[in-house]
Amino acid sequence: MPGPAPSSRLRLVPILLAQGIGFACGVASIGVNSHLLPPATLGLYGLFLSVVPIGTWVVHAGLAKFVGRHWAASPRRPQLAREVTAAWARRLPWLAVLTAAASWFMPGGSVGETLVMAGALFAAASLLSLGQMAQAALQAMQAHWRDCAVTVAGSLTRSFGPPLLYAALGGSLALLWTGFTLHALVLAAAGVWMLRPEWQRPGPVPAGPPGLTAVYEGPLFIILAAAGWTTGAVNRWLIASFYGETEAGYFTLMGGAAGVVTSMLGTVIMQYAQPGLYARGDRAAGEGAPLARQADRLALGYALAAATALAGLHGAAPWLVGSLINPAYAPALFWIVPGGAFTIAIFTAVIYHATLLAGLRESACARVDLTTSFVLVGGCVLGAVLGRGVLAGWMTFAPVVTWLLTRTLARQALFRPAPAPAPAPDRSGTSGG
Repeated sequence: MPGPAPSSRLRLVPILLAQGIGFACGVASIGVNSHLLPPATLGLYGLFLSVVPIGTWVVHAGLAKFVGRHWAASPRRPQLAREVTAAWARRLPWLAVLTAAASWFMPGGSVGETLVMAGALFAAASLLSLGQMAQAALQAMQAHWRDCAVTVAGSLTRSFGPPLLYAALGGSLALLWTGFTLHALVLAAAGVWMLRPEWQRPGPVPAGPPGLTAVYEGPLFIILAAAGWTTGAVNRWLIASFYGETEAGYFTLMGGAAGVVTSMLGTVIMQYAQPGLYARGDRAAGEGAPLARQADRLALGYALAAATALAGLHGAAPWLVGSLINPAYAPALFWIVPGGAFTIAIFTAVIYHATLLAGLRESACARVDLTTSFVLVGGCVLGAVLGRGVLAGWMTFAPVVTWLLTRTLARQALFRPAPAPAPAPDRSGTSGG
């Protein structure tokens, strides 16, 4: 089989550079966090971090997926940008309600601290959604160097901003929340700035029908994303609830680090392969077999690479205690393999979800995604009830579950005839007759 074209290989340079810098920031943040933040404080901050993606993964999920799927092929990107931005703004009241409710359920804190947390969550979640939609557009149009700049800015501010602000100004949780909100602001501003050639195109832009289709604006992707967000966040909440904030801090540090290592490889693979996956779906509408084969190759290649990286981290971590890792966090090493393996399971499901979108099987995502989330989350809840070791064992076994379950359901959907594309929603305020 011939290798990829030179231009195709060159696309990997900014992708790998961005993820390499992100990896370096993640490794450095292990040392920074373990030396500056007590485990219980890091555990509470980890709960905050688990809620922040509620904007990207739930309220604005359909918008982000629409941009990633259709931005590159759109002949009217300025118009599409206005539509997506307006839809983002329309959903902000719902985001405010959800972040306020999440703040109320956070453990500890006075009423004043809860209000501050709610404000920080809302600001961070809304800005993070905007920034990630901008990155989805940059990746869809293969503007990888511009996306690299946004990713690097985000990695630096996320890894170092919150803990350094915490240490410099008095050591309160509110400073960690503020630091993360500033990170989200930098990410959103950088993403919008890097998209300025698209929304500042010279000359008149021809008007056209709305590009944002009903299926992406409707409840389907909100429901699916809520299930995905729950799957990604459930273990931090279970560990904090059953085993305490200190154990949650251990999981946030090393389980999170393992998740970063494994998800970073998935990001490289998907960012490189997703444009071609969607193009294949556009060229061969209704033909599921080529997409199914490509998804299997991506999923298997990712799982093998991520498992190798996870094994390397697991083997190296004990040697880092006392130098990079504060000895107070030595018990956190227990969560490396479970945290990384569970991320592999989630990202494998993401690959098959993207394949369903490429094959115009959006409606099939409900059965595939919700079944996967129900099984993974149910296993985690049962494992937490039975004990820490059982929970860790289920998390480690989770990649096998997604390979057997998610892959089977996705392939069944891909081999069915594709439905007609959904129409754009009518925003005229009138009905035809």
